[in-house]
Parts: sequence; structure tokens; C-alpha cells
Amino acid sequence: MNLLINRLDNIQISHKNFPLFPADKMSELNLAGTIVGINSEYWVNGKNVMVLVHNPILKTKIGEQMYQALIRKPMMLFLIPTQENEFDVSVDALDKLYGIQTINLNNFAQAFSIACWFIKDSCIRATHTYWLNFFCGYYSQNSRSMDVTLSDGTIAEINFDDHEVQLAIMMMYTVLRYLLPDEAHTGDVHMTLSGGTKVWEIDKAMSTEGKSFARALLFLQEARRTGMLSTKIDKYCSLLECLFAIEGNHKENIASITAAYIAKDEAEKKLIKSNMRTAYGVRSDSSHGGSLKFLRKHNPEDLAELSKSVDDYVRRVLSKVIAQDELNYDTSRASKEKVKKHFLAILQTGKQN
Repeated sequence: MNLLINRLDNIQISHKNFPLFPADKMSELNLAGTIVGINSEYWVNGKNVMVLVHNPILKTKIGEQMYQALIRKPMMLFLIPTQENEFDVSVDALDKLYGIQTINLNNFAQAFSIACWFIKDSCIRATHTYWLNFFCGYYSQNSRSMDVTLSDGTIAEINFDDHEVQLAIMMMYTVLRYLLPDEAHTGDVHMTLSGGTKVWEIDKAMSTEGKSFARALLFLQEARRTGMLSTKIDKYCSLLECLFAIEGNHKENIASITAAYIAKDEAEKKLIKSNMRTAYGVRSDSSHGGSLKFLRKHNPEDLAELSKSVDDYVRRVLSKVIAQDELNYDTSRASKEKVKKHFLAILQTGKQN
């Protein structure tokens, strides 16, 4: 039996588990998975899986401090049956076999983090992953460069109630769908060595031109991965440009479309336009290497508030757009023009289609 653990940082949930797959699907998938709160149980086929997590073998492999850090936090667990080809093979062969599986299963945790952002501003991360085969004794500890911050650049634990966790799990599958290779055009993930440590080149594999929703989600992750507020705002703007497929006069077009698309009333429409124009000013100064004119008249806390506002706009826009698959355009000119026409109509009428 293989056990994979994704440690979930910066999230507080209740002391229970939240299955990722329906019970009748686990045998079909040959996989069991759940999100587990601190000190909770997870029963599969009449057995409490958490006994494996508390197994002394795992504690010895991880080390006392890392193990204590692990059990103090929620986690995403997967149980994977051992196959015959996993016996009597070299550690290098298992590194390659389990390495790809580790990346794929860690993607669930990364997608869950993004899904939680859809619910509310959050910085849940899954940078620590552990794989243990209890039959052959194989163990690996993996770290993934995927630190994320809140919209104001800070890091804090965010509480999610049971309903919000369930909503995030549902949204997780939407995120995963649009980041699959056929949508994102993700290439093969290659492994290299650095001082004897195996390194998987994940970002390089993702640096291709996929469909618009996949590219927008990657821009979102770039924004969330930095605490530099000017860079964060820059990526938010790129995300909106990607979704709206607008070319030229970005500052006014994006500000006006965003306002028309999500504003609840005329007062908010005016505020959104103003904030987005300011955001583009910050973006321009930052990208050209200049000091931020915004900070000549405002303090750093005002910049953090601007970033929070733009993050909220992006969340509301992306939540609406991602529910309309016809707006997920590919790299062809005709596909992009169709989406651009859709949003230009909103710009021209000032109303949502």
C-alpha cells in the first residue's frame, strides 16, 4: 500500500474528513483520497487510515520536527494500491515511477488551493509532500516551489467552514479540468539532478500556450506566488486581458469592461473603473523600472488595499467567465475574435450580455 500526504498550510478546517471521491468510485479509480482535519479519522473499507499516518515508520522517515509540523495541520491523503511492478526494482526506477504520480496527486492540492481562492481570499499552500510504500519500504519527501500569499502580500491562516470546504472541492475539479494537458498544453515534466537531489522541471513544462482559461489560471498563480504588490497587480491585469481577449488601449478597455461585467450599481462601476485605471498606472511604472507614482501621494497600506480590491474584481470576473466554456478560446484568430466581440459588446452597451 502506498500513502501520499500533501500537507496543507494556512487553512483551518473542522476536525473531520472531506472525501475527494464518491465511495462507489474509489474501486473504479483504484484510488482513495480525502482532506483530513487535525486529529480526525478517515475510514476506508472498515479501517482507519490515520493509523498509517501515525505509524512510527513515517515519523522516523520524516524526522521528529517535520512530523510534528505535519500532524498539526490539515492534510490531503491518497491511498494507492501497490502493483507487482513496484517490487524488485531500483530506487531510481521507483523515484521516476512515483515522482510523476506525486506531481499528479500534488496537483489536486494545488487545484484545491486555487479553488479556495475562488471562495475567498486565501493563501493555502501544499509545498510539502510525502510518499511511503509500506510493503517495500520506499520513502520520498518532496517540496514544490508554490508558496502563495494573500491579496495584500501577507500570509495568514484562513478558516473554511464545512460548506466552504465542500464548495472548494467541487471547484477543484473545474480548476483541474482547465489545467489538464489538452487545455493547458503542458509538456513532459523532465527530471534533473542538483547535488544528488532529483528536481522536476514543472514550471518549464507549463510554459506553453494553452487555451485562455488555462493561461488565466497560470497568471493567477503567478499573482498569488508573489508578495510584491506591484508584480501581483501586474499579473492580475494580465489575467483580465487574457480573459477579455482585448488588444489595444488596455487601461480604459479593461477598466470599463470589468466595471460593466461585475458592478452591482453605478457607484461601484465608477469605483471599479477608478481602481483599475490606478492599477494600470502601478503596472506601467513597475514594468518600466520606475518608482511608483502611486506612492508619492499614498502610503504602502493604500497599495495593499488597491491590490485587495483588484484581487476581488479578478475573483468575481473569473468566477463568472469560467462558468461559460464558450469563452475559453484557443490560439486561433477566429476563436479569440469571437470572445473579443463578446466583451466589446459589453463595453459598448455598458451592460452584461
